[in-house]
Amino acid sequence: MSNPDMVAAAAGTGAAMGEAVAVFMLHPETFAGSVAAGYQNPLAGYIAGRAGVLGEASGATVAAVLAVFEPNLTAALWDEGVAVRGALGAAQQYWEQTAEFGRKYLSGAQGLERIAELGEKVIAATPIAGTPMFAGWRTMPLADDAPARALQVMMVLRELRADVHFNLLTVSGIAPVEAHMLHGGAEYTKMFGWPEPFADGADKKDRYAEVEQGTDRRMAEILSGALDSAEADELAKLSADALEVLKANVPS
Repeated sequence: MSNPDMVAAAAGTGAAMGEAVAVFMLHPETFAGSVAAGYQNPLAGYIAGRAGVLGEASGATVAAVLAVFEPNLTAALWDEGVAVRGALGAAQQYWEQTAEFGRKYLSGAQGLERIAELGEKVIAATPIAGTPMFAGWRTMPLADDAPARALQVMMVLRELRADVHFNLLTVSGIAPVEAHMLHGGAEYTKMFGWPEPFADGADKKDRYAEVEQGTDRRMAEILSGALDSAEADELAKLSADALEVLKANVPS
């Protein structure tokens, strides 16, 4: 596989895993599970659960790590969320929710054991420098059953890609609002807590494309450190197949 092919495999894997984990994170069942676990505001459960692996950090620190969210809102949701179960308790709750979602909606997909096997090779071989969310999530114990384990592995790799992307975005000089507007428009930008009016970032479109391409290139380098060309291609294909099964099984 040539380098462009490895980049394509990294992009395909990242897109499929990113969407699969987003289905879990944004689904009403996940929010309901957070409420049932004691989080009156499910968004506080989301922020505390997702960032809980950072430990008993300040809201400002969490906002700095989750760089594309509006920082004041992030800090407030973090403070509200960690008051319920603490940081690591929130992470454990979210981890268990991830596993259960995989059990419910990934069962029946082909190659789940292989997704976990290949993904774990990448996780084990990847240095943690500059990737705080990945560094935290990679220490969490994985479930034994294939559907749960596969979605958990996808989540860890999604956080790795997010860390890489956030780093490149930050040094690019593109503001989070501009990035959101270029990527998904106004409604998408609102999801991250930013208030209007929104700068559209139109003058940074080419720079944003470079950030996206740089993310794929770096992830290709990471995959190359753990997988051969056939394995990288296999992971991309299996991840795409698993996403299709997940979307078909999850109620709208």
